[in-house]
Amino acid sequence: RGTKASLSLDERQLQKSALRAFTDRLVASGDFKFRRSAFSADEPKVTLLPSGEGAVPIDLAINCATPLHNAALLMECGRLDPRAQALALLVRRWTRDRGICHVAKGHLSPYAWTLLTIYFLQVGLEEEGPILPAFKGFAVSSSLAGKATGHALQHQAAGTGKSVGTLFMDFVRFYSSSFDFRNEAVSIRTGKRAPPGLALPLHIMLCEDGKSTEVGLCIEDPFDQTRNIGTTMNIVGLERMKQELARAEELFSKSASLSEMLEPWFPEDGPASA
Repeated sequence: RGTKASLSLDERQLQKSALRAFTDRLVASGDFKFRRSAFSADEPKVTLLPSGEGAVPIDLAINCATPLHNAALLMECGRLDPRAQALALLVRRWTRDRGICHVAKGHLSPYAWTLLTIYFLQVGLEEEGPILPAFKGFAVSSSLAGKATGHALQHQAAGTGKSVGTLFMDFVRFYSSSFDFRNEAVSIRTGKRAPPGLALPLHIMLCEDGKSTEVGLCIEDPFDQTRNIGTTMNIVGLERMKQELARAEELFSKSASLSEMLEPWFPEDGPASA
């Protein structure tokens, strides 16, 4: 019968097993097609495509808080300034179409890109001032994190009424030229530019030569100050991110259309399989 230790299942393995079982059942029903999986992520998930014309891919996860946190942040972005929510969704679309938001391939997660967008709107518009407040100004989200203020803080968005398109250009330029990848942490909790806090673990990435290392992006989870959301990124993912930022800047200089900006990315050896 074994000992208690041998009978206890690792929570993460149990989570993966349950996710595989649900995925197998859904795919076997014929109502869904398998797209991709991300079992190496902190919160394993599977992406499925419902059958039918015009279907939108969905992510399936079990006992994961991140989707709830992401949805709460996006909802409150819309409440605080509709442009903030629209920019976050545009950034998500851009990263998806350009292939830089797939965790299984060493990129940042969609949740991480939401945090990058919010952080930019807090600190990246130096001349206009912040569009979004620090995390305590997100009433619902801060209450989920156990940091409720008792009432919704009033926030008057600064800025000159820039369009979402202009904000997207500023977003790209901020992370291309202004953000310090080595010495700055993305922290929407504080909403201030500063090095990583002592509680936030650094992410050290091994370079392609197999010897040298580089400090990865530090992205503090506002719901858990000890969790670095940037640990999903590897050195190839960092280089791809910088390539796409440079490409976007070049397209801006040419006054390219949005459809050209969002043109799907494929590896050099052919169309992506995922």
